[in-house]
Amino acid sequence: MDLDKLLYLQGVGNGFVDCNGVYHEVPTSDREYLLKTMCYEQLSSVSAADYPQWVDGRIDELDAQPWTKLLRPLQWADVDQPMLTFQVPAQFSGKLTLELTAEQQAPVILTFDVQAAGITGDYFTRNQSFVERKLALAPLLAAIDEALPGMGYHQVNLTYADDATSTEQGILLLAPTQVYGADLASVAPNKRPWGVSLQVFSLWNAESAGGSLPTAFGDFAALADTIKILAAQGADFLLLNPLHALPLHEPEAASPYSPYDRRRLHCLYITPSLSAEGQTPQWREFLPKRMPKADKGEEWIDYTLAAHYKAAELKAMFKVFNAYPATHPRRIAFTEFLDAEGTALQHYAEQQADEATAPWLKNPEFYCYLQFVAEEQLALCQQLATDSGMAIGLIRDLAVGAVGSGVEVSREIEQFCTRASIGAPPDPFAPQGQNWGLTPLDPIGLKQNNFQHFIEMLRCNMRHCGALRIDHFMGLFRLWWWPIAELGQPQPTGAYIYYPFELMMAILRLESHRAACMVIGEDLGIVPPEIKAPMTDAGIYSNELFYFCSDDYHYPQYAGFKAPHDYKSHALMMLANHDVPTMAAWWQGKDLLKRHELNLLSQEDLQHAQQQREHQRQGVLHWLKDMAGLTESSATLDVILPTWAKTVASGNSQLYSIALADLLAEVDAINIPGTSSEYPNWRRRYSVPVSQFAAKNLFVDVLTAVRSVRNTHHS
Repeated sequence: MDLDKLLYLQGVGNGFVDCNGVYHEVPTSDREYLLKTMCYEQLSSVSAADYPQWVDGRIDELDAQPWTKLLRPLQWADVDQPMLTFQVPAQFSGKLTLELTAEQQAPVILTFDVQAAGITGDYFTRNQSFVERKLALAPLLAAIDEALPGMGYHQVNLTYADDATSTEQGILLLAPTQVYGADLASVAPNKRPWGVSLQVFSLWNAESAGGSLPTAFGDFAALADTIKILAAQGADFLLLNPLHALPLHEPEAASPYSPYDRRRLHCLYITPSLSAEGQTPQWREFLPKRMPKADKGEEWIDYTLAAHYKAAELKAMFKVFNAYPATHPRRIAFTEFLDAEGTALQHYAEQQADEATAPWLKNPEFYCYLQFVAEEQLALCQQLATDSGMAIGLIRDLAVGAVGSGVEVSREIEQFCTRASIGAPPDPFAPQGQNWGLTPLDPIGLKQNNFQHFIEMLRCNMRHCGALRIDHFMGLFRLWWWPIAELGQPQPTGAYIYYPFELMMAILRLESHRAACMVIGEDLGIVPPEIKAPMTDAGIYSNELFYFCSDDYHYPQYAGFKAPHDYKSHALMMLANHDVPTMAAWWQGKDLLKRHELNLLSQEDLQHAQQQREHQRQGVLHWLKDMAGLTESSATLDVILPTWAKTVASGNSQLYSIALADLLAEVDAINIPGTSSEYPNWRRRYSVPVSQFAAKNLFVDVLTAVRSVRNTHHS
């Protein structure tokens, strides 16, 4: 029994380097526990006596058997140098016949001598040697005047020329070397794009509420209004929170980073007045005579009330839609949408209907219709952004995982490991580690299903936007898994699980081009060195954050904050994001007081943090003086933020964003990491309605300052 080999084949890491550069070895017993977690279903019928035999069989399945097949189910190559990899017995010296069917092309048949393909590997199994060979397709295709296939997923059949029954099938993925928009000049010529990050649900307009208070959470109409305001200010993009579907039957499950299904949109962003059905007189007639009780209009969203109110509006829209004849253009468009989305949409609709409590919510077609409308309205927002002159438009955000109870996991269960949860290893800030409560994709399950779920997830999230930010980009390379503890048992130790990174990167590059969608990889925190060069080579934009962009060795006089010319070039620089305090809270130290209030900081830790913060504040003031000549004696945020934002914006990064919360001088955090019920995360509304943004002096002053250094050519 070669347990170490199986652990390697399953992707179970044997150690890691922590944030202080210290290497930690993961004991074999803990790695084996994770192996048993990954293979729980298979091992449920295997006795302890048979376990060694199972290990040997699993090694044979994952390592040896693929060598006995002519083709792997899915392989990739660069589109500029198309190669086909195959395996044959070492002694084979005959001919093979290749049938290559490029996407939307007629098949091309080639017969070639096996010696035309160079040997790149070998393996001995079943008392026989096998070799891996790579065949360059360009010379063979040129010899018969056939063009090279373009990027895409191409069907290949390979047969021993003297045995017509030996055909094996596979997919050859030909990928570009870089993602779409890697060369920024091709997307935004003579521009240094900048934008604003925001939470859609926090937007509100008093006018749409019919009064002076917000009674719902932000929707696509509020987003559209925000797009118009920011476009008028010269912005090139809006960076949004994840728009993934959340469980409609659990409205208080509000975190956009804990989605029910990442392939679907959250229906409660729908605005009736933007839909064809909501614009008809019949829509109001179908509303209940007594509408559900509305949100009280306070600073914090009451999701339960807001969701019930929106559900009544959506039901009325569906009633209008249901009255259309089958020949109505809306019905025809809906049918086309259903055909395009396939079974994944049906599964989503069926599970949402099953989990609904009210009888009238138990119609699966209702949820399909809501997705149809949500996709329409998001597309409308992106069109509005580009029509308004934005170079990029919307930037969507892809969460790192999905909740185990959601439809994404339950209906694609063979591609997930339901007995583990994604998180982070222990570190000085979280001695117990972090458990995010999200179900990880299974690297073996992904391979065995030709990465179909990963492909579909990218396609759904690259729609109706100019760029996609991938949260925790390192997850394409490795994820920290926590095995789910048995009832009454302590939490088992976790480890990193490694994924087929090269193949997933090839898929990402291809899908990015197909969607004309730039890619931003969130690479804050501990970044494995193995992904840095591939990210750069692929043209994926890094993600910088001012708070973390520090170098104490070179910039001790600024509390470590780097000079703008030292920022990464091929990156999105953010002044702040949803996981750090707002600028107003940080500058005044109110975030530290809040963490103390929530028992996240002891009194001693608070005092130490306050001393450190004052050191950082003085560092920022020194930095602003040297970098921007700021000499004002007043250190209030409204005085320094325009210069601060402008100075960071003037830096080396090709993309730059500032948070809407900071333009409005918000103090309350949208999210405090490390809390759940202790703090109302993902519920804070912006303090003013969308219509009043441009009336705020700070909003205008900061964006004017940013525009002055970004909307100019920068060599």
